[in-house]
Amino acid sequence: MSLTSAAVALRDSPRATLVAGTVASATIAVAVTRAGPIPGVVLPDGPLGLWRAADEGRPAWSVLAAVGITGLSLVFVRLYLLARDHVVDVRYVARTAVVWTAPMLLAQPILSLDAYSYVAQGQLLVMGIDPYVTGPIVFGAGPLLDPVAPVWRMTPAPYGPLSLSLLGWSADVTDADHVPFVFILRVLAIAAVVVATVAAARLARPDARAAAVALVAANPIVVLHLIGGVHLDVLVGALAPVVLLAVRKRWWWLAALLAAAAFAIKLPGLILVGYVLWARFRLAERRWAGTAQVLAVTAAATLAAAATVPDGWGWIATLDTPGHVEQLYNVPAAAAGVGYALVGLTVGGVDFAELLNVTQVLCAAAGAAMIGWLIVRGGDPSAPVRRTGALVGSAMVVLALAAPVIHAWYLAWALALLAACAGVVGHRWLIGLSVALCFTALPDPLTRWHHGLLPLTLLFLVVALALTFWWLADARTPATPRAGTRPASERVPARPV
Repeated sequence: MSLTSAAVALRDSPRATLVAGTVASATIAVAVTRAGPIPGVVLPDGPLGLWRAADEGRPAWSVLAAVGITGLSLVFVRLYLLARDHVVDVRYVARTAVVWTAPMLLAQPILSLDAYSYVAQGQLLVMGIDPYVTGPIVFGAGPLLDPVAPVWRMTPAPYGPLSLSLLGWSADVTDADHVPFVFILRVLAIAAVVVATVAAARLARPDARAAAVALVAANPIVVLHLIGGVHLDVLVGALAPVVLLAVRKRWWWLAALLAAAAFAIKLPGLILVGYVLWARFRLAERRWAGTAQVLAVTAAATLAAAATVPDGWGWIATLDTPGHVEQLYNVPAAAAGVGYALVGLTVGGVDFAELLNVTQVLCAAAGAAMIGWLIVRGGDPSAPVRRTGALVGSAMVVLALAAPVIHAWYLAWALALLAACAGVVGHRWLIGLSVALCFTALPDPLTRWHHGLLPLTLLFLVVALALTFWWLADARTPATPRAGTRPASERVPARPV
C-alpha cells in the first residue's frame, strides 16, 4: 500500500474519525479553559479547580484551541461523509457523538460567558428583582457579577418568561452556585439534543438517517456551544422538529402548545407559532373553527408562560439587547462595509455607523418578508413533510442571518429541521455554515489585532472551509460499509411520516 493510499484509508476510517474527534474535543475543552476569559472577568475555579485559567502562555493555549476547533470541524465533515455514503450506520454515528461530547461534561461553559449571565439573572428573579428592568450590576463586585461579560452587566435579560422561570428555578435549587447551576443546564441541553436527534431521525428518509444524526448530534455547534456552552437556544431547536411532526399528525393542540412554549423561551419560536397557525388555516376541514381553536390554545399557553414570572411581557422591550455587541461578520455589517467602501471610492462623506443603521433596517425588512414567504409556502398541506421542514428551517436561518448580531448557537434553531429535511445541496450549506460559525466564538487573543493572532484565525477559517467544500464536492462512489456497521438499505425502514 502506498503512502497516499494509506493516508486516504486512514482519513476514511470510522475508528480514526472517532478517535480524532475525541482528541480534538478534549483539546478544545482544556485549551479554552487554560486560555482564560476576556479582561475584566473572573471565573470560578470549578470542580477540583478544573476551570482555572493558566497563569501564563494564554496566547499559546488560544492557538491550540483554534487548532482543536479546526480539527473537530474537519473530522465532523468526514463523519458526515461516512454516514452519507453508508459506511457507518445510525448507532455508530450516535456512539461517536457521545464520545466526542464526553470531554465537555466537566468543562466550564466554553467559548461564551452567557451561562454566568444566566446565573445572575436567575438569582435576580429569586430575590424579587425584575431581570427585564436591570442587569447583574445590582449585585456589585463579587462572585455573581465577576464572571459576567462586561457588556452584559448592565443589560436586562432578553429571554422569554419560560427561560427566565427555568433560570430562576435553577438558581433557587443551587443557591446560585455556578457549578451545579451549569451542570443542571448541561443535563437539560443533553436531553434537548437527544430529542432533536431522535426527531430528526424520524423525519429523515430511511437511507439518510445516519447523515441526519451526524449533522445534529456530532455537529461542532452542538458539541461546543449547545452542550459545552449551555445555551438556551437548544430548547427551541429541540421543539422545532417535534412541532413539525405534531402538525403532520394533525395533533393541533400539541403543535400549538409546543410552538407557544418555544416562543416563550426565545423569539425564534414565533416562526413556529406562525407556521402552526397558517398550516391549520390552509387545511380546508373546519378551517375557521379549527384555526380559532389553535389560536386559543396558543394564546392560552402564551399567557400561562407569561404568568410564570412577575413581568411576563417585559422581555419584548429588551429584545434589542443582543444588538449591543458590535460585530463585523454579520450580514448587515458586511453589507454596510461593502456600501461604505463603494461610497468612499466615489462620492465619500458617509458615516459607517449611519450606514450600518440603514443596512440593519433593510436586512430586517428583507428578512421579515422572506420569512413570511417561507412560512406561507411551508404551510401548504399538500407539501411533503421534508419540504415543509426545509422551508421552516430556512425561515429560522434567515432570522439568524438578518439579525443585527449572529452567534454560532443561533444555528441551533434550525439545525434538526434542516438536517432531516434538506437535500444534499442544503446539507452542504448547512455544514459550511456550521464550520464557519465555529470561528465566530474563540478565546480572546484570537479575535483582536493587538495580539497579532487574528490573521492566524482567518487562516484557520479559510483552510477549514476550503477543505470542507472540497470534500463535500467529491462525488466518489460510496465506500463499502465497514465491519460492525450496516448500510441503510439493510435496515428496516420506519413507517412513513
